[in-house]
Parts: sequence; structure tokens; C-alpha cells
Amino acid sequence: MDEMKQLAEALMQCKSFKERQERLSESLDHLSFNYPDLYTVLYREMKKRELDSNDPSKITKWLNNQSSKSFVRLHEALMLVKNNNIMAKEEYMYNLRRMLNQTIENGTNIQIAVKICNLIEKSPNLTIIHKNLKHLIRQVNQLNNSERHMPTETLTGNFWPSYFRPPPINHFQPFNVRPAQQPNTSVWPNILQPTNLNSAPAGLPHFRMECFGYNHLEMIAKTNRATTLGDPQSLDDLTILNQEMDGAVAKWLHYLKLHKYQWFFNSLSYLEIEFIDEDNIDDFIAKVNKNSITKGAQKKICLSTKTLRDRTQKLNNLLLALDLEVTPNELCEYMSYMRDLLHYPIPNKNCVVGDQLQQDIVLVMEKLLNQLLEKLGKIRSLAAQSLLGMSINKYLECTLLIIGNQTFMKQQIDETLMFAETLKCRVHRIPRNFN
Repeated sequence: MDEMKQLAEALMQCKSFKERQERLSESLDHLSFNYPDLYTVLYREMKKRELDSNDPSKITKWLNNQSSKSFVRLHEALMLVKNNNIMAKEEYMYNLRRMLNQTIENGTNIQIAVKICNLIEKSPNLTIIHKNLKHLIRQVNQLNNSERHMPTETLTGNFWPSYFRPPPINHFQPFNVRPAQQPNTSVWPNILQPTNLNSAPAGLPHFRMECFGYNHLEMIAKTNRATTLGDPQSLDDLTILNQEMDGAVAKWLHYLKLHKYQWFFNSLSYLEIEFIDEDNIDDFIAKVNKNSITKGAQKKICLSTKTLRDRTQKLNNLLLALDLEVTPNELCEYMSYMRDLLHYPIPNKNCVVGDQLQQDIVLVMEKLLNQLLEKLGKIRSLAAQSLLGMSINKYLECTLLIIGNQTFMKQQIDETLMFAETLKCRVHRIPRNFN
């Protein structure tokens, strides 16, 4: 125990990330070589904790373990939960909301709550949780800064013992989520909140002002006319910048790990990007006339733009496939494809006329939901790490990608949220498999 504390203190004294990594690597090498049995035990325990932290079926079980320090385990689990594990994050969301409300109402366990809040605020992996609980986090921080600390902090026993998720109940009221402060909070809080839905008139695109790359609610009329009327002079000057697609393309390039080539795409229009292939990419690079692009990156760009070109046909094929019987393995593959596809830029009204692509995506989401509900109706218990459990998690991730995209209409956002709420209610009617 003393040696672990000394190691932690030594690592914290390192002035740079590189120095800390070198010190940690040396320590692990020493441990694995001189104490292989201990190293194996530690490694297995860390892997087990990571799996438990990402398994919604097990989260409430270990939180309710009276013999453990639940606040310590919760703090660790929030560090280990994976960024795309939406189901697990919703489990934590429910427990955290009840815990923080308890601290605010009674003034107890303030320092522990502050430590957990600080982790949520600084971790990019917990952005969704922070956005949904930031009002409670702010109140906890204010309580900590004030002089009105009521009872003394209690660091022993089970933290907030009566405020963890109760066993699943069998009666639900879909689409009616009550505020978190009420005692009868819905089992699944609405984590999938649309942004700025009330400010946009019905039928108009949904925008979020702070979203990277979208700084105006009004599209540029000149570039819109150039796209629809085909003015040759205007089309020569058309780029994703004046089409207001640079933000969407930037996110796509980060997803592909090609963001260093943003300069190349900024000089092209969306239509030009869509039709880049092995035969013409050199011409496009010459047109930009700036820097070079490695052959490996060129190949990756061409593969990605082909996916962009084929997206409409792939969606049509998916719509047909989902009308047939689908195996759990196929369903999981379709979910993976859909999640990947939603990371690609969807053209706005400066690039295309109409929203057929968005309509197709929402229709695919509806058919995927029907397949999931059919599969859920055939099982007795749900394991998070099963094919079906992973498919559900990917579906909820797709929902987040849709409601965060400004090219979808308000009605399409509302439908997507309704699909997700229906799925969540069904999931919590099914017993959890802890094995």
C-alpha cells in the first residue's frame, strides 16, 4: 500500500505528460518482471472493473453493495466508462442525479460530491453527463464555496445508500419524463435532449448556435441560387466555406483522422468532395495548389468519398433488408454501418434541394427500432455485452448523432427522440442478466 502511494506521489510530481508516462512505464516493467503474479492479478482486476463499469446490467448491483465504498467505485467507473456506451452513461446519470440532489437538499457528503463533479467537468468522455447535470453540479460547487456546510462529511459506509436505482418496475409511461427533483423520477431520464427545438419554427431546419462550423441561422442566398440554378461563374467560386459545410466536414475529417488536410477540403465544394476518386484527386490537389497529400492519405480520402457517393444506394439497400428477417449478428452489423454513416457530412440546403437523405435516415431508424423490439420480445433477460445489448447501445448512439445534426428538421428530431424513448422503456421492462 505504501509503495502504491509513493508511486502515485512520484507520478504527480512529474512536470510533463511524457515524463509521467516514462516513469509509469518503468514501474510497470519492473512490476511485471519481478512480481509477475501480482502484475497478473492487477491486470485482471483492472479489466474486470472496466467491463463492470461499462455493463449497465451490473452497475446498480455493485452500487448497492453495502460492503463497498460506492463513491470511490463510482468515481473510478466514471473514468473507465467508454465514450460511446450510452446505456451505461444513462445508468450513471440516474444515480448521479439522485445523489447530487440529496447532497444539495441535506448538505451532506459535499466534498465527495465536489470531487465527482470535478471529474465530470474536466473529462471529455463525460460531456453528455455534464451537459445534463450542469445545473446540479453548479449548485454543489456553490454549496462547497459557501460557509453554510451543515453536517460533517461522512467518509465511511455506503455513500447515499438509499439513492441508487431500484429494481426495474413493470409499468411505464413513455415520453413523459418528470423533472429530476421529483421523488418519482422516471427510470430512464431523457439524456437525449434536442437543442434549441423551441426556437425554430415547425418545418424549418434545427440549428444550435454554438455548434462548430454553424454560426448563422440564415443560409447564404447567393450560393443557394448558384447550386440550384447552376450559374457557372458562381459555381467556380463555390466552396464548403460559403456553403456553410466546413463545420460538418471538419467533424468528419476528425472522425477519419484526416483533419490535417482540412485546407484541401476548404477549397472545394461539397459536390466536388463527393466525387473525388483515384483518377481525379491529383487534379483537385493541383487546383488547390497549396501543400501535398501523402499517397496513404489520398487512398483513405478516395475510399471515404466513395462511401459518401454510395450512401443513398446503401440506405435504400438497408431499407429493403430490414423488411426481411434479420439475424442478431446482421442487426449489429447494420447498426455499426448506420453509426459510421452518421459521422459523414449530410448536405444542407446550400448543397442539395430537399431533405430526402434525412427522411431515408429516419425511416431506417424506424425499421431498426422495429427489429430491436421484435428481438427484445423473444428473450427472457438482457445482457449488455450480448449482440442485442450492443445493438441497442449503437442505436442510442445513432440517435445522439441525429439530434446533434443541424440539417434534420424539427419533426425528424422529434420522431428520432420518440423512437429512442420507446426503446428505453422496453429495455427496462426486461430483467437484467448479471452473469
